[in-house]
Amino acid sequence: MSDQANHQSAADNIFRLENCDIYYGSYKAVKNVSMQIPPKQITAFIGSSGCGKSTILRCLNRLNDLIEVFRLDGKILYHGQNLYDSDIDPVEVRRRIGMVFQRPNPFPKTIYDNIAYGPRVNGFRGSKDEMDEIVENSLKRAVLWDEVKDKLGDSGFSLSGGQQQRLCIARAVAVEPDVVLMDEPCSALDPISTLKIEELMMELRENYTIVIVTHNMQQATRVADKTAFFHVEPTDTGGKVGYLAEFNETKEIFGNPQEETTRNYVTGRAG
Repeated sequence: MSDQANHQSAADNIFRLENCDIYYGSYKAVKNVSMQIPPKQITAFIGSSGCGKSTILRCLNRLNDLIEVFRLDGKILYHGQNLYDSDIDPVEVRRRIGMVFQRPNPFPKTIYDNIAYGPRVNGFRGSKDEMDEIVENSLKRAVLWDEVKDKLGDSGFSLSGGQQQRLCIARAVAVEPDVVLMDEPCSALDPISTLKIEELMMELRENYTIVIVTHNMQQATRVADKTAFFHVEPTDTGGKVGYLAEFNETKEIFGNPQEETTRNYVTGRAG
């Protein structure tokens, strides 16, 4: 594995993964992942299905905790603090590290209440005017305000798929997270909506760290500052396990990969 990323100091990184093995029961899904993710950049996870990229992504905000048989060995440090320490509150982790899913999933509420939900759950005690400002600013950050400002009382389901996904991004940023994780956020969208989400990601990285899982290599080349390529290899028991094959600047991963497995994947010689 290329370890250029490991030469940065801890202060330069928002996440540091150290020797992470991930299990579901007795099944080992991912082995020995070590990497450092820088702040206020877009980091893309690419690789074939089953290589562990979404599994790793969901470890970054402890969403895998919701799976009873999940276990992580190793460390995931966030600002130097181990996210899996016993005294860490997973709910607080998910407030600071938001998630946008593969398919748009607005709440069955109005557009306004979709955005207001997070601040309210997190104890917002301000005035109606202050909440109005949070809603407006969040929708503006998601480049959605001009399209919905006259129909904030309409259901979130009334929006198109691309608008719904931007609503979900607005909902994620309304609680002022530090990081936004995106698990294939464009896979269910048409090309025009995809372009809007990509433009939005590049705007958001001025204020947020973004980590995205994508099957679309062209998307990674367009938006990501750094790219991690995950791969699978056979195990002694006849199964497969995912691992981090290479992590580097995106232009290096696609233009000058160091590993043959990476080269075969980005050139289309292997899936």
